[in-house]
Amino acid sequence: MERAEMIVQLVVTSGNRSGQVIPISTEKFIIGRATDCHLKPTSDMISRYHCAILVGSEVTARDLGSRNGVRINGEKITAEQKLNNGDKLAMGPLEFYVRISADGSESADHLNVHDEHLTDDGKHDPSAATVVVEHSL
Repeated sequence: MERAEMIVQLVVTSGNRSGQVIPISTEKFIIGRATDCHLKPTSDMISRYHCAILVGSEVTARDLGSRNGVRINGEKITAEQKLNNGDKLAMGPLEFYVRISADGSESADHLNVHDEHLTDDGKHDPSAATVVVEHSL
């Protein structure tokens, strides 16, 4: 039996990009202001290397020694912590809803989220989402 692909996404829950879906497209997704990060917010409250989202047999978040910390469901994390579908992930002014599904079956419509970054065949275009996020968060 083939193992189902795990689909992990962050959904922006506040600000002018509320509802934007950010696909986690790698096993180690880094959020920070450094040029080699996957998600590059411009806020000074975000460290150069702030947080890692790790995707393996489970999905976890790790604070990378940030100055302002990482919160899951309002609690500051001090070690790598498992993320569950529906968790709220926050760092500095950024707030996300964590969406995890085994096969992508949980749709944006089900969550009342509009995704502007879909290709003609309905799949996410990670490059489009990344470009917008780099300039807007």
